[in-house]
Amino acid sequence: MMMRTSVFLVSLLFAATGSAAPLRIVTEAWPPFIYAEEGEIKGADKEITDHLLTQLGYQVSWRLTPWRRALRDVESGDADAILDIAPHPNYLATFLFTEEPLSSHETMLFHDRRRPFAFRSLDDLTGLVIGVSPGYLYNNDEFISSQAFFREPAPSFEANLQKLVRGRVDMVAMSRPVGLYTSEALGLSHQIRYHPLPLSHSEFYLAFHQHPRWEETAEAYSAALKTFKTSKEYQRILRKYRLENLNGKLTLSP
Repeated sequence: MMMRTSVFLVSLLFAATGSAAPLRIVTEAWPPFIYAEEGEIKGADKEITDHLLTQLGYQVSWRLTPWRRALRDVESGDADAILDIAPHPNYLATFLFTEEPLSSHETMLFHDRRRPFAFRSLDDLTGLVIGVSPGYLYNNDEFISSQAFFREPAPSFEANLQKLVRGRVDMVAMSRPVGLYTSEALGLSHQIRYHPLPLSHSEFYLAFHQHPRWEETAEAYSAALKTFKTSKEYQRILRKYRLENLNGKLTLSP
């Protein structure tokens, strides 16, 4: 009942003022959830969030930036919200998370099919070089803190996978749908595989700058998202970006 009331109050506020309030969202390109193509920002989570916040009376602006910069901008208030962030303990005191997640998916270890490696536990990674994204926590503290293997950052998902096929890293840690989408876009689907054992799994959210002014908006967005997930339009957006639900987690369909 509280969430429904928040949706009503937020909508009533903007109906009374007669104008849409600006809301600045930042994040890193993370296809197929959000990315730039021919000068346009698109993606499943971008479309869903645009749709819901527009209904709530906001005029949303989007900016893609490296992940660490996105985190700093929202923390400082230079941006209002960050898209597709996992609720790691490091972030809970800094950002105001919505209650309803946009999606849930797994982080996998991608490898060149010509150079397979065993992976049953982190001990199997000893001495290897693992490609990672700067600032990512992967919802696995042991993976981030281990000194048994090397984590080598790259400026983009494309760069990480290109290093993989050139033998400059042994594996790459990446969200399954993101890795599948990016390897396909690079024409490397035939060459890249992933280990069936997930490195981790996470839910991903929209999170706001930690300020009381965003509390009602966060509640209203969560309520709207929960309802939207039962709609045909939500399923249409997932199909548009070839996303499908596999045991409660999203992956890229063939």
